[in-house]
Amino acid sequence: MKKIYLEFLRGISTVFILGWHMAFLAPTGHPTRLTAYWGTDALIMFFMLSGLVINLSETKKPKSTWAFISNRFIRIYPQFIVGMLLAFIALYVTNTTFPSLKVILGNFFMVSTMKDYMGYVVPSIQSNLPVWSLSFEVGFYVLFALTIGRYQKKAIFYWLILSLIAIPLYFLRVERDVLTHIIAVFAFSSVWIVGYYIYQYRNYFYAEKYTVLFGLGILPLISRMQFSANFYDPLKYFIFSIFAIPFFRYCLQLPPAGKKIKIIYLIIPHTIFVIAALTIRYMPLTNAIIYSTFPYVYMGLGYLIDLLKVKDRLINFINKSGSIMGKYSYSLYISHYTILFIFSKLIHNVLIYALVSLPIIMIIAYGLESWLQPAVMSYFKKRKQPDTLVKEYDIQLLARQLAAVQDVRV
Repeated sequence: MKKIYLEFLRGISTVFILGWHMAFLAPTGHPTRLTAYWGTDALIMFFMLSGLVINLSETKKPKSTWAFISNRFIRIYPQFIVGMLLAFIALYVTNTTFPSLKVILGNFFMVSTMKDYMGYVVPSIQSNLPVWSLSFEVGFYVLFALTIGRYQKKAIFYWLILSLIAIPLYFLRVERDVLTHIIAVFAFSSVWIVGYYIYQYRNYFYAEKYTVLFGLGILPLISRMQFSANFYDPLKYFIFSIFAIPFFRYCLQLPPAGKKIKIIYLIIPHTIFVIAALTIRYMPLTNAIIYSTFPYVYMGLGYLIDLLKVKDRLINFINKSGSIMGKYSYSLYISHYTILFIFSKLIHNVLIYALVSLPIIMIIAYGLESWLQPAVMSYFKKRKQPDTLVKEYDIQLLARQLAAVQDVRV
């Protein structure tokens, strides 16, 4: 059974990314600096959630290296192909220049990254920019697959060490090449591994509601810190992932176990972050003050929910919407940008642009997850059946032969 809180988190993260891209592509020039971090914050949540869910899934049903890779391929690539085809349709409809053959192949092989921020091997296709994150996600899966075996715990620990070493290397590299892409994958995988370890050591710690809300309120302030000129900063997001630990542990919906994370553990570093935001001024003073209050605002909202006795309603909403939102999160992620890209070029009224785009996005996402994915799963299941039948036949034949031998001996 899936963890509904995690499914809800997956779905709501996709909604944030959709909202950010809708603002980014708005035909009248939406002030995107106000929402610029929402999508990235949600993406880092995705990376952490991926590591956690992979560990959860593999703990319950371990797979061989090949089985894990094939399972991930079947889940991701068919819908990815459709997303790429939609991207080419979007280029054609909007009369946008098609990329070179190298860029096209690089995108189909999932090694593309954002042109303006990364662009290591090839840039992501203009009409479906979100595919850049899949090159990292696939990189995490490949690295994890290589750890499967008897010494997996030790291998993942060494992977974590390498990922931390890769973070300073990421800032030192100025070349845009394959090596830099590999370093970037290792650097950002530190976030994925934190998610993996949250489930691994879930019974060693826990946090109560107000500590979780306080920690969740710190995250926007952390994601707006600037250690360098890089918008995508693995050091910043590794710190982000550390402070997101109580929240993800809470989302597992498991009973308290191990050491309690006290709120004082978070108040002290939050105070340091606030001082840094107010003195270094890497963002406007008004923004720094507002984001500094978020932990206390979130705690206040938690108290208000208890006071108004709407907790049960909220949980009921999460339970009902979580399974739906989680189910369609990937199909929504892989297809939404192309539709927004088309209508941002064709429609010059923001309201009409939104009203036309959203229903089409929902229909396509529904079709990908409810029609395409089941068909793909059914196809691959049928391909496996002959091999299974042969194995069953061989076992039955061997059993009959052993029985015959026993009869002869008797």
